[in-house]
Amino acid sequence: MRHEPLRPYYLLGLVWLLLNLPLLLGVRVVPWDAMDEFFPTVYFNAHSLHHGLAPWWNPYIYSGFPQIADPQGMLFSPLLMAWMLLPADPGVTWFTWGVLLHLLLGAAGMLAFLQRKGANAFGALMGATVFMAGGVAASRLEHTPIVLAYAYVPPILFTLQRLMDRPGWQRGAVLGLVAGAFATHLVQVTYLFALMVSGYALVAVVRRWPGYSPDERRRWIGGTLLAVVLAAGMALPQLIFSWAYLTLSNRAALPLAASGNASLSFKAFLTLLDPNALHALRGSYDGPASRVEGYFYLGAVPTLLLAGLAGAWRQGSQRRQILFFAAVALLATLYMLGLHTPVYGLLYAWLPGMQHLRRPSDAAYLLNLAVSVLVGLAATHFRLDSRRHVTLLLAIAMLWLVLASLHMRGTGVRWQGATLFGAIVAGLALWKLRQPRGTWHTIVWLLVVLVADYRSFNLNGTFNQGHDKARDFRPNPAAQFVAHALARPPGQLKDRVENLDGGPLWDNLVVMADIPSTQGYNPLHYALYQQWYGAREHGSLPRVATPFNRSPASKLSDLLSVRYLVARHRDDAWTPPQGYALAFSDGSTDVWRNAFAYPRVLTPVHALSAARRPAPGRWERTDFRDTLWLTPRDAADRTAAADAAATCHARVAIGNVQATPTRVSIDAQAPAAGWLVLGDLDFPGWQADIDGRAVAIHRANGMFRAVCMPPGRHTLSFVFHPWAMVAQAWRKRPHG
Repeated sequence: MRHEPLRPYYLLGLVWLLLNLPLLLGVRVVPWDAMDEFFPTVYFNAHSLHHGLAPWWNPYIYSGFPQIADPQGMLFSPLLMAWMLLPADPGVTWFTWGVLLHLLLGAAGMLAFLQRKGANAFGALMGATVFMAGGVAASRLEHTPIVLAYAYVPPILFTLQRLMDRPGWQRGAVLGLVAGAFATHLVQVTYLFALMVSGYALVAVVRRWPGYSPDERRRWIGGTLLAVVLAAGMALPQLIFSWAYLTLSNRAALPLAASGNASLSFKAFLTLLDPNALHALRGSYDGPASRVEGYFYLGAVPTLLLAGLAGAWRQGSQRRQILFFAAVALLATLYMLGLHTPVYGLLYAWLPGMQHLRRPSDAAYLLNLAVSVLVGLAATHFRLDSRRHVTLLLAIAMLWLVLASLHMRGTGVRWQGATLFGAIVAGLALWKLRQPRGTWHTIVWLLVVLVADYRSFNLNGTFNQGHDKARDFRPNPAAQFVAHALARPPGQLKDRVENLDGGPLWDNLVVMADIPSTQGYNPLHYALYQQWYGAREHGSLPRVATPFNRSPASKLSDLLSVRYLVARHRDDAWTPPQGYALAFSDGSTDVWRNAFAYPRVLTPVHALSAARRPAPGRWERTDFRDTLWLTPRDAADRTAAADAAATCHARVAIGNVQATPTRVSIDAQAPAAGWLVLGDLDFPGWQADIDGRAVAIHRANGMFRAVCMPPGRHTLSFVFHPWAMVAQAWRKRPHG
């Protein structure tokens, strides 16, 4: 039949649809980090591009953030960004579709790869489904850039295999494009999978090279070189920008001990057999790391089908795949155990790049992919035509699912009886297949059982579904009040808000309401900002205090133009910070107005010098309208700032101010040389010019930009150049 080769892909698409129906219909959306961090990130990228603005710099979080350099920012993710650019105003459901379509792409790649390695339609479908919804593929759906990187691996394996089977530049080009798209997601999973794919390619080349003719060897070399060039060309921009930012961030290097909280123990592997073994689904979680990181349930049917590995072992071509992916599973397990074995410590000491990584549990994605391949090969040798084999498989699976459902309760938690759905469907399949009715009939029913199993446990809403917070935030009364209060004519600089303890709704979602914030949600922070102001990873964590920002009533908050403080509503008496008065309350969120916030542009007439930092007490007594502290970033800045301070004493008059995320232009006039201080971060890559002539930016007031304006009427422009950020980071790199 003409459509017979495509039938497995049609079925895979139907499985994908059934597994993710609530998300695809918009009833629910991808949860947690995907909602709080990653959707606002890609929304900012797409929204900026739609308005003809370069999304290099995000002014809404952490008082300004180098969006282009965020390794998890996904600005260079080709398919996701293309998808997000299709509608004028992409919502969370559209974003959810984009993420899930990547998983479908990965599953289709796994199906094609397994078929190329000798798996039949049933085995390929089982392996692809496990890849798509087994273990961490389901439990960690929130981690969008990781999911995207994971989804590209099977297409890489498939296109690599095609190149090995018939070398040529066309197949090399396809491999390069897929590998390049994969490498734009600079997360730990990308690093680990790159090592795995490199090992797979090396083994394949060693095995196949002697059998190639001279012409095939030339075509293989040409195709491989083209693949490397294309992949490197796509990956290098993100890699270079992220490297530059890492050298300036709190993640320039992480101690080995930082991996302790994300190191798994052997206890986590109980979830391979019992999805609620550690009460990750129901009850009080009592496992290692977080409940999403130590969840490995593959499903009853796929786990039982692994018994077919004995049959696969007897075939030479499949034996090689078993050996390789079993080795991957073993190495991934050792890596996941983190500090519980010496292996991770050795890798940390000897493997380049490990000093930037902190989550050994991420290797669970390698485990899930390896097991997907093993399930696919093993299922190929299951006797679909045997009534005895099918009956035994379904009977054990039904009992397994009953026991798993009965364990869906914990201390003080009622039994989640809906999880019997998987067992009921297994019983129905057992009754329907009591008489053989053809191979495809059996395949469909076994897939239905697996879908019911996953819908009962892996994708029952615990891990894969969340609430559309973006839809809630835009009409939120407190957010509407703040957005209206901060509103300025287009292109004007805005004051900022600080989220004291208003919760994660006030993290990156402020992008949706055009509200600049001093905080956000990202594990990566500008080290200078963290030292002076105190960046926190997200709004559920307590406020970070520093010597210059002990409370919201600090002069540093005033210098950042923090006009409003967002806090949870308190029924009990609460003393607000000095200078703050209640401006709005809706019964759940209070908004406090700061009367002492400075404007974003200051024109002091006196300059004080500090070798490193001024005394906190003297700092707090400073009137920054008249005085600035020169806090030079290096020796060159110290010398240049001292020279400027000798002549820069006049009061500058500010005229028109125009701003975009990557440019601020200020019209100014002064009778003599005078200081202009912008309440934005002194971050590498920002350059200044006066009437088109480059001028020096001096670091002032700890972390801000100051320029000595010449007499007369001039236009001062600050522009963010990402490649200048890279150049400055390169010049400042440590020399060994």
